[in-house]
Amino acid sequence: MEMSAVDRDAKLTLAICAYKDNPFLEDAVVSAKRQTVPVHVVIATSTPSDYIRRIAERHEVACLEHAGSGIASDWSFAISDVRTPYATIAHQDDIYFPRYAEKVIEGFQKAHEPLIAFTDYCDLTSDGKYHAHRLYLWIKRFLLWSFYLKHIHRSRFWKRMPLIFGNAVSCPTVSFNMRKLGRVTFDHSFSVNLDWAQWLALADQPGEFVFVPHVLVAHRIGESMETAKAIMDNRRYQEDFRIFESIWGGKMAAMIMKFYRLAYGSNA
Repeated sequence: MEMSAVDRDAKLTLAICAYKDNPFLEDAVVSAKRQTVPVHVVIATSTPSDYIRRIAERHEVACLEHAGSGIASDWSFAISDVRTPYATIAHQDDIYFPRYAEKVIEGFQKAHEPLIAFTDYCDLTSDGKYHAHRLYLWIKRFLLWSFYLKHIHRSRFWKRMPLIFGNAVSCPTVSFNMRKLGRVTFDHSFSVNLDWAQWLALADQPGEFVFVPHVLVAHRIGESMETAKAIMDNRRYQEDFRIFESIWGGKMAAMIMKFYRLAYGSNA
């Protein structure tokens, strides 16, 4: 993959996963291109179309196409050929604020042996408004309490802490240290919680989780989003239970799920 002169200065790749002809894809590309530091931007898709290719051409980014099937395959492919030290699997629905790359790279550079870096985020609703103070967002921030006290954690215990009662690490905000991790692959047996399963697996590895305590990503939500669909067809419940069962055992997982169901209404 040939990089431009600017790309050769980049330390972070934003690999935007495009699925079908999503109306928000171009907004995501524009936000990725507007970072305050040089970044390498690509579009990766398993559903190639003239629409996606035109957006890639218009914004002078590579369009990487593959024949995979499923989210795990798409995410794994998106960063399979990254040449920069760090990489983000960017979501086509979301907006990356201009200082996202700058702050994430700073976070990585402060750590000794980082695995991932992740940031705080807000919701972007269908009316175009940003919401950073919803109840479920504060619950996630509470789960991250140890990372507010100390932004970098190395021990397995503290890396797992924000994951044992829910997934407080928002996937669109996460960047991977490719020099440490090499090839990143996701579990194909999940269609919703593949990110949560990945963070738990990474928590078992030697190295650090880095938290950047700034709202740097806007996560678009709505009834058409995959999470909403998964709630409707019960996949979300089944996969949440599976994760909790692996952490707590069946009886405790069933108890947690009685309360956890209440959060589904917020499309968290």
